[in-house]
Amino acid sequence: MARYQGVAGDLGAAIKIMAVPELDQEAARIRALLDLGILDTPPEQEFDDIVQAARDACQAPIAVLSLIDSDRQWFKARVGIEACETERDASFCAHAVAASKTLSIPDARLDARFKDNRLVNGPEQIRSYLGAPIMTREGVAIGAVAVIDQRPRDWSSGDTQALERLARIAARLIEMRARCELADAQGQQLLNLAAEGVQFRTIFAAMREGVVLQDRSSIILRHNPAAAALLGLTHDQLLGKSSVDDDWRIVDAAGAPLPVEAQPSMVCLATGEPVLNFVLGVHLRDGALRWLSVNSLPIFDKIGEPPNLTVTSFIDVTELRERETELRDALELAERASRVKSQFVANVSHEIRTPLNGVIALASALRQSALTDRQREMVEIIVESGTTLESILSALLDLAKIEAERMELEIVSFGLEDLVRSSTDLFKIKADNKGLGFDVSVIAPPGARYRGDAQKIRQILWNLLANAIKFTDAGEIAVSVTVEGADPAAQTLLIEVRDTGVGLSPEMEHVLFEPFIQGDASATRRFGGTGLGLTICRALARMMGGDIEALARAERGSVFRVHVPVSTAEPEASVAVESEADLATAMTILLVEDNPNNRRVVELLLEPTGAELVMAENGAEALTILATQRFDLILMDMQMPVMDGLTATREVRCLEAREGEGRTPTPIVMMTANASREHRDAAFAAGADGFITKPVTPATLYAGINTALTAAA
Repeated sequence: MARYQGVAGDLGAAIKIMAVPELDQEAARIRALLDLGILDTPPEQEFDDIVQAARDACQAPIAVLSLIDSDRQWFKARVGIEACETERDASFCAHAVAASKTLSIPDARLDARFKDNRLVNGPEQIRSYLGAPIMTREGVAIGAVAVIDQRPRDWSSGDTQALERLARIAARLIEMRARCELADAQGQQLLNLAAEGVQFRTIFAAMREGVVLQDRSSIILRHNPAAAALLGLTHDQLLGKSSVDDDWRIVDAAGAPLPVEAQPSMVCLATGEPVLNFVLGVHLRDGALRWLSVNSLPIFDKIGEPPNLTVTSFIDVTELRERETELRDALELAERASRVKSQFVANVSHEIRTPLNGVIALASALRQSALTDRQREMVEIIVESGTTLESILSALLDLAKIEAERMELEIVSFGLEDLVRSSTDLFKIKADNKGLGFDVSVIAPPGARYRGDAQKIRQILWNLLANAIKFTDAGEIAVSVTVEGADPAAQTLLIEVRDTGVGLSPEMEHVLFEPFIQGDASATRRFGGTGLGLTICRALARMMGGDIEALARAERGSVFRVHVPVSTAEPEASVAVESEADLATAMTILLVEDNPNNRRVVELLLEPTGAELVMAENGAEALTILATQRFDLILMDMQMPVMDGLTATREVRCLEAREGEGRTPTPIVMMTANASREHRDAAFAAGADGFITKPVTPATLYAGINTALTAAA
């Protein structure tokens, strides 16, 4: 490469220039950085893995591997930000480099060095920072591995240790990378010098990389001292050896024996092409295993004829392999922690939804009874409080899924007018109760259908409308939905929600979509809520390839604008929609549920229908009952001890299949607090005909039963 002007130059020589008295310390640091040849290079997976591991280990939204030159901060790898470089004056990492030690900033606004920093006060809104310097073996700080958060944060000792460890790995990767590139350049120059016979022996002996000259039988005809030293042999022990020798055993990168014909020099001789950056292992006679990165180049006597010799250079990358193992272990640990977190969230969801099911379902049923006005008011409060608690739980679960990248798109065909109507009808009632105007307009061809994730679009509308009504005391709320674009395969759904509420300040616009944040602390006290709704809206919009923005209106109030890609769908055949029918009476139903409160809830909800209920506490009990008795319907809980609902459903279908074609399958409705798509898919894959999400209400229970009966008919 161009930056290596002489074959004898290497990293040690580049770093030693720092000792020259006439160069100041910073100039020497910049020279050391430039000689490593890492600046302005393309992305590389190993460095991307480091920043991903940093983000996972510290649970931070932003992680970078930055290098500081004379006037800028350049990111070799980054996650959570778009910019690839910033000016050095605004860089936090420059301070960690200058001090050559880890820099921890809990709140930049309280730190005199950073309180006026544009990255703190500008749209980036940096609040906390933790950066560990990347130090070369000679003790030169060239950059930093850092994590950044947009909220104040006290970094733990575990965060610091993880980051410092990753910074050490980064330093070794950068140095190994430079050594490999240097070896390539030196190997090529060596070939040129060998052909010309100019200073060949001197340079050959001085090289720190091992170099061997082999013939077509892989016999080593010449080698430099470094080659013997790297292989733990003397000059006489190495000279004349071949690739097959009792003193070593060669393996590939996975540790399997490497045949002679697959070794770099032999491949090079067979093809006449260079073999570069080939990693192999050498088991030496002292029992040690050394990993080498090998480059093998052909030497031709005459143009057009096969090569008769190869020159092979290699460097010891054993330490780099160990660092890669450490990095893989760190990534595996982070992934395991993420899986544990996801499982914990799912378990907590189930445990909270189970008692919540009893509260909402029984209160909903009680609301249908003959009550005094005061009793009805109390029941309404119970239902409203339970529903609010469920919405908070759902928001937290959605956020956890988004962070764990477990939320998936579910593209379906939907009618735009139906989607908007079903998303806004409830909020029209809430607006009327507050005395607010409520206007909805849909600008699209009548009856138009589109393809997209209807549920996520509906969820965005719900969150925006819930906020609009919450923060508006007088005036009106307006919703407009428009489809833009002439290409049916690439259109944009534009949703605007306007209100005349408390409005937005410029400061609020910068933080509005951050989790757990409302406009200010007083807004949280006055209006309540988790501050997750807009965070989820932005994440959902971006998952679908769109985005969301908030605009302060010239008058009082605010505007939220969402754009989501959609495509035109084929119109569906019209289906007559009948009015909601009562559940058929005198049914025999097997209820499989381990929680006694939930069993009682279903029993009370079905009491008006006259249905006959038989109870089982788990799937195994249900199979015992089904061996002697048939039912019109089975209500099956998904998560139970002894035998879960999925296993039991599969066993029921197997039992029915064994009994022959004369046995009509029993409709099965799966009931679960696990409301994700994967659980729904698993239920139907096991053989269920319907799916009900807890908390169960009379409406959802009857609708789920009717759906299953219709599907099984």
